Amino acid sequence: MLIGKNPLNEAPEWFLKNISDLPEVHSVSVNNSEVKYFQWGDKNKKPLLLLHGYNAHSHWWDHIAPSLTENHCVVALDFSGMGDSDRRGEYSQEVYADDIKGVIDDMSWESCTCIAHSMGGSVATLASSIYPTIFNHLILLDSMVVIPPTVAERMSSNRPSARLAVASPDLETAIARFRLMPSQPCKDYVLRHVAETSYKETSEGWYLKSDPLIPNSYKYNDLHDAFTKISCSLDLIYGQASQLVTPEVLEYMSYVGNLEEKNIHCLAGAMHHLFLDMPEEFVNLIINVLKR
Repeated sequence: MLIGKNPLNEAPEWFLKNISDLPEVHSVSVNNSEVKYFQWGDKNKKPLLLLHGYNAHSHWWDHIAPSLTENHCVVALDFSGMGDSDRRGEYSQEVYADDIKGVIDDMSWESCTCIAHSMGGSVATLASSIYPTIFNHLILLDSMVVIPPTVAERMSSNRPSARLAVASPDLETAIARFRLMPSQPCKDYVLRHVAETSYKETSEGWYLKSDPLIPNSYKYNDLHDAFTKISCSLDLIYGQASQLVTPEVLEYMSYVGNLEEKNIHCLAGAMHHLFLDMPEEFVNLIINVLKR
């Protein structure tokens, strides 16, 4: 999706207030690489961890996290090779599970509530298998943790491959090139903020922060067993118009995970990037789910 030139000052007051609520910046060494993470709110409040999706980063949560600090200490990390965390020679769901464990340990949390979007949900599911007490509540956001064999076959030919790193001469050009995957309409002011925090300046120009070589080693594990054995409370939130969590995928996940209707929540009108296109409605839904 092309962002265009909608200036940030057209954003509503709540959005400007939230992105101005700057978090504390931390980092922790995990398997010899620095993992960056942000903290909003009082550390003495209930722990809440936010996990981004593939090729995303913790700034995706800038407009969301401050709205969740009334009862929670909110932390968002950058997975290795994404955002401002160090790059690695190889990437895997196991590596990312260790990133999660490293941040939780650095916060001195025994366990936490975890809200995980897309790829982050799959990583969180594996992490809950490797470290069974890591979460007390897992909330999956439009995440295809397990999928029907027919869908897996269709998707196998669409796995991401290593990307060519393309430099832009300036930040505005870079922002104009930014695309969501999968593509969808979003609030312009939200998408612009995400885009402008997705690049870093080098002597050659502006590059996406995400390591273009991640797909060379990243593999998708079969998480059926891990999904059936999640021992913490589990909720699934999906976008009604999601391009990924289709009715077929939703039915299959509900069956495999033995999910009850009370733990499945639809965000009406939202697509896959549900907290970018319907942020206010998303926050209201999340607050209600966290209260349960």
